[in-house]
Amino acid sequence: MHLPADTPPAVTARSSYEGGTREALAYCLRRTHLRRTTRIAFVVGLLLTAINQGAVILGGHASTLTWVRSAANFLIPFVVSNLGLLSGRGAWSGPAPTVGSVDDEH
Repeated sequence: MHLPADTPPAVTARSSYEGGTREALAYCLRRTHLRRTTRIAFVVGLLLTAINQGAVILGGHASTLTWVRSAANFLIPFVVSNLGLLSGRGAWSGPAPTVGSVDDEH
């Protein structure tokens, strides 16, 4: 995809962390941040697993796919909470708002 040279960075196809990947990881791996994001992932993952795979697991019919899905129930909230952490820091430049987004209503 080719964009005009004067296209602002917020409109480019890829999002990037302004400080770089290493700085983003270091920020997310701080003890206080990691403690918060792992708690969030644990609670949300436990709830999602109980709701979505609970009957299969308790019934003794869990397959490998059930356990992979259960792991995703923990991994996805962990990733999302870390992205939220970076977003709240103000250093994440995500994609530009699209037409019809909340920003267009004002």
